[in-house]
Amino acid sequence: MSLVALVLTVIIVIATKAWTGRGTPLRGGLPSGHAAVAFAGWMAATYIVGDSHRFVVSALTFIMALLVAQTRVESGVHSALEVAYGGALGALVTLSVFQLL
Repeated sequence: MSLVALVLTVIIVIATKAWTGRGTPLRGGLPSGHAAVAFAGWMAATYIVGDSHRFVVSALTFIMALLVAQTRVESGVHSALEVAYGGALGALVTLSVFQLL
C-alpha cells in the first residue's frame, strides 16, 4: 500500500504542476514534490509500524520530513507555501490510500 500511496502522490504532484503551470515536473513550482514524498513517507511509516514503536518512528520520520521541507525553502527552490501544499498533499493522499484500501 505504501508504494501505491507514493506513486499516486508523485502522479498528483506532476499533474498539479502541469495544471498550475508553475515549475517543471522535476524543478520548483507548486507543489513541492520533495515535501510531498517526504510527508507521504511519514504518514506511511506511521501506519506500517507496530503499536509499540509507532510514536518514536512517527516522530523521527516527521522530523525528517520537516527537514526536507526546510531545505527546499532554504535553498530557494520553493516558497513556504509550495512546501506546505506539497506536505499536505503527500500526507492526505497517503492517509486516503491507507483508509480506503
